[in-house]
Amino acid sequence: MTTPPIVDLHGDILYDVTHRRVFQGERQTLETHHLPSLRRVGVKIQVLPIYFDSLNLPEAALRQTLLIVNALLEELDEAGDHFTLIKTKADLAAVYDSDKIGLLLAMEGAEGLGRDVGLIRLFFELGLRMIGLTWNRANALAEGSGENTGAGLTILGRQLVANLADYPVILDVSHLNEAGFWSALEHGRGPVLASHSNSATLCPHHRNLTDAQIKALAERGGLIGLNFYPEFVAAGGGDLIPNLLKQVDHIANLVGLEHLALGPDFTNYLPNVQMSARELATLNIRPGAVTTSADVTILPEFHEALLTHGFSADEAALIMGGNARRFLAEALPG
Repeated sequence: MTTPPIVDLHGDILYDVTHRRVFQGERQTLETHHLPSLRRVGVKIQVLPIYFDSLNLPEAALRQTLLIVNALLEELDEAGDHFTLIKTKADLAAVYDSDKIGLLLAMEGAEGLGRDVGLIRLFFELGLRMIGLTWNRANALAEGSGENTGAGLTILGRQLVANLADYPVILDVSHLNEAGFWSALEHGRGPVLASHSNSATLCPHHRNLTDAQIKALAERGGLIGLNFYPEFVAAGGGDLIPNLLKQVDHIANLVGLEHLALGPDFTNYLPNVQMSARELATLNIRPGAVTTSADVTILPEFHEALLTHGFSADEAALIMGGNARRFLAEALPG
């Protein structure tokens, strides 16, 4: 069976693109290294978060953020026949009427704003449409789940979250500590999701969500993007797809299938990334013990598994991309 159009709510492709452009002098890296696999499996929308490692913090955060955005814009100039940047509802609709893959710019950690949260206006103009306040680490806005003292959003974090709806920019609560999650929902007025998190009931890792958090997101019309990273799927390990199906069943039974999406968090294209011991500690993973992740080619297999598991073709299509498409159509500016 043909895989329905896929929406991937979280893929660190820009990290790879920027590294190849800046350090290896490559060009057309999206077209050369990522387009073939995205096309082959049927990815229609790819969310691209801005992420960089702790070595750039705090001094180079803004410069690194701008370098990454600039790399994306240069890539679009070089591969405009294949990709387009989605900024509006009309852009989203046009992608589905074309052969292009739509790209949506996000932040995974807002360190680039520093303490000047008003810079969100500048990044909105550059195309930013989704923001997570933190990665696992803490910053001036909030605490990540890996550097958690139990504090909620800072005053600056509350101010930023309260203003996101004015643009709008989608709030992503993946990576926030639990106190920050509840603070974000209290102060935020706009669209909200967890782009790449699973159920903590099934896999009690700090990166995952409690049942209460999942219910709260659903009550706000939000999505939970299934994360395919094995450490976040099942505490005891085992076969990835059967464990993902358990995540699907749990979340669907808890809040309904309409709140499920995909946020696979594939990292197979980042073989040269070297995390510091401190960064690995925020993941609860010891140096040298990082689990190998799947790659985008698993998505058709996952779709087939949904059908075999008993979901109808329409239900499987919603999980693969239909729910996320609906969410974006409502959340993006006109």
